[in-house]
Amino acid sequence: MSDRSDLKQIAEADWIEWLVAFNDLSRGFIEKAAIDPPYGDDPRRQSAMLAIAARAFTLFRSALTLLQQGELLGFRILVRGIVECAMHMEAACFRPEYLQILLDDDKASRVSRGKAFQKIAPNLTEESNRRLQQFVMGDGTKPQSLNLGDFSKGSDFPRYHHIYREISADAEHVTWTSLCRHPQELADRVHLEIDPQLTDFEMFDTVSIMALAGMTCVKHLRESLGITQNEAEFSALGHRYIELYRCGIEELRRAEEES
Repeated sequence: MSDRSDLKQIAEADWIEWLVAFNDLSRGFIEKAAIDPPYGDDPRRQSAMLAIAARAFTLFRSALTLLQQGELLGFRILVRGIVECAMHMEAACFRPEYLQILLDDDKASRVSRGKAFQKIAPNLTEESNRRLQQFVMGDGTKPQSLNLGDFSKGSDFPRYHHIYREISADAEHVTWTSLCRHPQELADRVHLEIDPQLTDFEMFDTVSIMALAGMTCVKHLRESLGITQNEAEFSALGHRYIELYRCGIEELRRAEEES
């Protein structure tokens, strides 16, 4: 095994150690905060933020498990959802209209699904069809679907939307780019790889954006709830993240220069 491979494995082990520590600390904080949260002037918004955090760390633990098992493509796919949660958490923090955007998007989705169901269910009873038609027509106004890209405008982390779209195109969805991961050319044949590996850059990009998205969710939730407990622990993890990120960038630059 080359020295570079050794360094890469050590770097990944350091990231995993960080993610495990951050996951444990964050889940404990979220679970305690949800017992009796100080809702303040906007309880619905803070309830939404707690729910976003719960969703983010459901995905966080699942993504971490896949990373530990070496299933890197599945890991990258799940990280997309964590990034999405971070974008929603930012919007919930800074956009007064966030809840209405979320409700309108949910309504638009329900109406769209109702219309699609009408086309494949022609044998409904007259009463069922009447109710479905009434639901689809609604109050006559057309609800707006959520455009996630709008959340990145004016955001402190516009890179979130870029990474979200990159993972959508190269891993999450069935695209030409994502399918090209699986056929692996060997000396004498083409091998179909079910669990393809990530490139060094993709690996660093995915693990670092997962960590940043997790920190974003926790930071905004803590500030919204006015909770200061475990400040030293979260701060130490933040400083460690910066160290790991800088080391990762330097390692990628060295690899690029050597290639």
